[in-house]
Amino acid sequence: MITRRQFIKLSMLSGSSLLFVPSLAPVGSLVRAATPATNGSGASKFVQNLRGVGPAGIPVAVKDGLRVYKGTIAQHYTIDLVQFTDQIHPDLGPTTLWGYNPRNALGVTGTVTPRHLGGIIIAEKNVPVQITFQNKLPNKHILPVDTTLMGAEGAQNRATVHLHGGQVPWISDGGPFTWFDPDGNYGPSAQSGSLNIYKLLNKNLKPGQAEYYYPNNQSARFVWYHDHALGTTRLNAYAGLASAYIIRDLFERAMVKFFGLPDFIENGGREIPLIIQEKLFVGSNIAAQDASWNGPSSPGSLWYPHVYDPNRWDLASSASGAKPLPSGPSCIPEMFGDTMLVNGTVYPKVRVEPRRYRLRVLNATQARFLNLQLYVESTPGSGLPDLTKGGPDFLVIGTEGGFLAKPVLVKSGIPLSVETTDDGNRMVMLDNPGGSLLTAPAERWDIIIDFKNYAGKSLVLYNDAPAPFPMGSADNDNPVDANGILINQTIMRFDVDPSITGKADPPLYITPNFPLAADPLSGIDRPLTGKWTTAPQSPPAGVKVRQLTLNEVFDEYGRLIQMLGTNELQPKPDGFILPADATDQANTFARQYMDPATETAQKDAVEVWQIANLTGDTHPMHFHLVNVQVLSRQRFDVDKYDGTPTYTGPLSGPALTELGWKDTVKMNPGEVTTVMMKFSLPAAPFDVPASPRTGGNEYVWHCHILEHEEHDMMRPLIVTGSNP
Repeated sequence: MITRRQFIKLSMLSGSSLLFVPSLAPVGSLVRAATPATNGSGASKFVQNLRGVGPAGIPVAVKDGLRVYKGTIAQHYTIDLVQFTDQIHPDLGPTTLWGYNPRNALGVTGTVTPRHLGGIIIAEKNVPVQITFQNKLPNKHILPVDTTLMGAEGAQNRATVHLHGGQVPWISDGGPFTWFDPDGNYGPSAQSGSLNIYKLLNKNLKPGQAEYYYPNNQSARFVWYHDHALGTTRLNAYAGLASAYIIRDLFERAMVKFFGLPDFIENGGREIPLIIQEKLFVGSNIAAQDASWNGPSSPGSLWYPHVYDPNRWDLASSASGAKPLPSGPSCIPEMFGDTMLVNGTVYPKVRVEPRRYRLRVLNATQARFLNLQLYVESTPGSGLPDLTKGGPDFLVIGTEGGFLAKPVLVKSGIPLSVETTDDGNRMVMLDNPGGSLLTAPAERWDIIIDFKNYAGKSLVLYNDAPAPFPMGSADNDNPVDANGILINQTIMRFDVDPSITGKADPPLYITPNFPLAADPLSGIDRPLTGKWTTAPQSPPAGVKVRQLTLNEVFDEYGRLIQMLGTNELQPKPDGFILPADATDQANTFARQYMDPATETAQKDAVEVWQIANLTGDTHPMHFHLVNVQVLSRQRFDVDKYDGTPTYTGPLSGPALTELGWKDTVKMNPGEVTTVMMKFSLPAAPFDVPASPRTGGNEYVWHCHILEHEEHDMMRPLIVTGSNP
């Protein structure tokens, strides 16, 4: 069997032919036969409208009071963590979910009905938000829990809340050890003796509650919040504990008033959030398909792979010292579904007018990369894209860190450059990948699209990225039609009306030649190097440079596991097994999450991190607390890596769409990715204590493929010093 790492190395050879790779059959697959008009769950495509935001759609949280700290006023919200059912497609039975449900919601009188992805918050720059989260989750998880993972042996309804992309005090960052359960128990970073970090904000805290404070001292941007509990993050997020958080500011309002940006969704404007996920659903005969399933079993319930299948993933042998696989549920290296959701609804459609819209896109999948493309529907009602007829282009105006320095026009109908093996597996050619808008898990885009030239037509949003990325398995994307279209990757459809209503759009002054960052009122933070450029930039003189690694080994059960590490070898963890082709079988660069912190920095320090990817996957690396500036990428020889890379290619700079602040960065196999950051601690109107567990301001950095993060691709990020 060729490992993913070996396959990557072969594919990078110039002019190499692709070798046979074993078929990776889905674990306990529930995939049914699909026609172009349906998906893997058998639900009809494009028969229901995209779920909107507000009283009739996804609930928007409304404040229920104020909190005052030394003259600083915070808007207060109360949000429950609950289990509920939601009808996310008429062909499916009610789906049992976990999610956030605000006590008060926009346009709702009385009790708020929970909806998938509920609890959207629209905040204002420099207006703090404080939230009381009340954990009301039942004792038993709706998905199988692997108790061999660190932390997962505890209560199954533990939770914590991470504001992804938010610059917040560590006590409100939602780190893995700050969990809380309904019974008043707290994780070791939240509770130590008489110190409870949540009671610092709410001395009257009740059992099952946790208190979070978000300063919102950031420019306009789309952040989001989701669960981050130790050992069950991947399950809790898949079950539904995620929602959007939008920060507004005056510059963004000026863009609407003077430069042609569509108005905000809360004002009834043509702004559309698109939160993309994928799921698997229980069929009509779960007992026969999966006898070990212990979650909700009615058709339409969520299903999640919970058996480690050696036919699909590498497994170290007992001869290497591996223990037998767990007899109960087991974690898996990555989860790919067969059914796409947008805004919590299965394969929706949305009516738009032939005019300008603003899309706020979030890839909230577990592990799937998305090459977002837009095509005219091949024939009316088919639900399939005509790959020869690209739709309107994407004008990218922002990413995770807010507006880009300059907007970027991206062609919307460009497939990835892919070679296919004899058995149908697909591999992206990283030297010339092609593609339109490649989007890793957790990445966000702020896009303007003008549908004016497509009146009366339907457009299909489509993805052709292999899963995993960049080396895919046909079984993760099947079925494929006669034209090679990945049927289950037709994400949603835009139906363009024949004409507009009301006034015509004002002129659009936001163009690729419009330098947003040149406006002193923009609030866009200047780059640490002094300029945004697609040319590679070297680390500035005098700045600390860290050499770090992304690694792939096997755990004590022989399961494939991804880990972070430094560029210094250390003895491999007890029970862990190194790949058979590793020249040193006793030492590894990899570090466990619980190993002593190596990424420690002083407050306000500026650092450059050079991260060498020794694995076969592209990893979306996410940094808590900080946004980063991408400086460069460079290919290196993985086999010769000894702590110092032997480079095999020229330096390349960031993509045009990376010329802005990022909290999630794609890091390709066989490349060193260099990023730069400043460890500024957010201002807080109260004293922030050091973590009782780590002794500093406790954050983390990790891969946002959730199965990687959980097992064990996450490390502490500790900042010393006090909040200003």
